Amino acid sequence: MKDIIQCLEAILRNGYSSFTIFNDWLDLMLFALQRDDVHYLEIVRKYKNDQHQGKREIDHFSEAFANLMLEMQKTNDDILGQVYMQWNMNNKYRGQFFTPKHVASMMAKCLVPKGRVLDPCCGSGVMLVEAIKTMNNETLDNSLICGQDIDLTCMKMCALNLLFFNVNGYVVWGDSLAMECNKVYQTRRSYLGGSIRELTGEALESFKRSYTASLEKTLHELPIKSLTKEELQKLTAEGEQLSFF
Repeated sequence: MKDIIQCLEAILRNGYSSFTIFNDWLDLMLFALQRDDVHYLEIVRKYKNDQHQGKREIDHFSEAFANLMLEMQKTNDDILGQVYMQWNMNNKYRGQFFTPKHVASMMAKCLVPKGRVLDPCCGSGVMLVEAIKTMNNETLDNSLICGQDIDLTCMKMCALNLLFFNVNGYVVWGDSLAMECNKVYQTRRSYLGGSIRELTGEALESFKRSYTASLEKTLHELPIKSLTKEELQKLTAEGEQLSFF
């Protein structure tokens, strides 16, 4: 992970903010993996890239991506979330604290999740990653892994993690309690390594309709007192979210 941080710090020394660098890195990976050259080049042009080849900002971004793949291959862990925390991107003022890996791993082993798995405050996806690691190939082929987060950066990290772990899934940007659905990435499992796409147009609208209906059905079936609309709004105002994991 040290190599990834060093690549990002090399860009930081050129006068860019850490927040911009990290988010642009996520977007560059997402656009590259979707073969979206237009939006990819828009981000590339935000940087000077006036050094020799190998020292340009885009070279450091590319090297960070390569090092991420190598680190994930060695550890089989949520490296993006660890980089996010080490890069001081977490926001404690919004109650943003990532679940430690060993806790997520213990919960996954106790619950043995399969089928449809939802974490509506997913962060970088560490809980989902640990759940995925408990499943064999046959179970993964028949499972749908879903995450949602109110933070756009976290949502993008989770989407990348679902792609890297090659599962069928959706990741939603929006407040779980308010049943928001502002942006959605879909990942598809395959023996060639999986794929990712951002839902747009009718595909997005169709997903919103089915996803909201599924959440409402799940809430009504929970073995606890149903929350009123006013109670949901109060929790939302306090910046809290609900977890079904």
